[in-house]
Amino acid sequence: FEIKYHDFSEVIITMIDKNFLESLSPVEIQMIHQYIGILFKEKISEETDNYDNLEHTIKECPHCHSKHFVRNGRSTKTNRQRYICKDCSKSFEDTTNTFFFHSRLKYNTWMTFIGCEIVGLTLLEETAICGISKTSCFNMRHRLYKALSDYEESRKLKGQCEIDCAYTSINLKGFKKKDMPRLSKKRGKHKPYSTYKDLRGISHHKICLLSAIDEEDHILFKIAGLGVEDIKKYDKYSNYFSKKTAFICDEKRCIESFCNKHHFTCDIIPSGAFVSPKGNSLSSINQLHQEFSDLLRKKHGVSVRHLQGYMDFLVVNKELRYTLELKRMNTRIYMDILRKPLPFTTRDISHFPLPIDLSIAYREYNYRYTDDIDISKNNIEDMRLNQPIS
Repeated sequence: FEIKYHDFSEVIITMIDKNFLESLSPVEIQMIHQYIGILFKEKISEETDNYDNLEHTIKECPHCHSKHFVRNGRSTKTNRQRYICKDCSKSFEDTTNTFFFHSRLKYNTWMTFIGCEIVGLTLLEETAICGISKTSCFNMRHRLYKALSDYEESRKLKGQCEIDCAYTSINLKGFKKKDMPRLSKKRGKHKPYSTYKDLRGISHHKICLLSAIDEEDHILFKIAGLGVEDIKKYDKYSNYFSKKTAFICDEKRCIESFCNKHHFTCDIIPSGAFVSPKGNSLSSINQLHQEFSDLLRKKHGVSVRHLQGYMDFLVVNKELRYTLELKRMNTRIYMDILRKPLPFTTRDISHFPLPIDLSIAYREYNYRYTDDIDISKNNIEDMRLNQPIS
């Protein structure tokens, strides 16, 4: 970028990079610091718009990705520069199809909100700090999570890699009563019914979360499916690992079968032990699971519809903390989402596709998904009394 010294010096610096800054004397660096302070006060205020960060950065048409476009006057409402594509004949501006296309909030509000998300505040706390409604904070949160969902998605884990699964309950927050996929459950403890005896093990009412961390602290944290882990759940994400990955895992037959199938090496921790014969453990994975458990507790549960978004942001937040100072993370995230396309509107947030099939989870005792059951009014109360305890 270009900096001109008006009152400090007649020197014009046309380009600043690391080598140039290291060649400057202390007094010259002090002069640059003073000028940047003045520039900061002039450029960043409560009225600074996100459009100012996108101005003059158009490289292609957001509709057809053509580079043949020209200026097409200014908008009568916002006074922003508009363009028109010569190939598809569609009009657009700097923010079209970007993260901030449908957002009227200012730059400072977004930066403050991202900082609140980084430290893990609740919606009520963000409402008080940002000065906006709880609904706006909820929509901003999921716009942010969705924009960061493909954070280094193409990267593969390599080297020594800890791998394990965690489980969480299906949370139906946000579902209306008419859309509930099961009958309501009674709170508190209940006596087991003779027709539905309690069984040991992990129920298919639980969501399986596959997690892996390699030696460079790259993280994979995805929803694998319903019920206990098996080789199919691991096969779903086999492309996320390089060929020379060496897994550190518990003594589970499905993980051993997965490693043998894809020719991975594995260092197995014996049952009842905390470390493998080579001295490796699952400490990093256990820490990730604990942080996720703390997040669910602080958020008072997370809807299954938005669960993957919270997991993605946890991964981004955790990985950035390894390389950046906390006070610089909100700027880094803002730069990452600046030109991200967002293929949905605010109304679509409550209708995100479910990552699991609820018909499979609740088919055995829910009349909505059972074909051979009497759903008359006289029988609904009997169904409610005889529903199993999950």
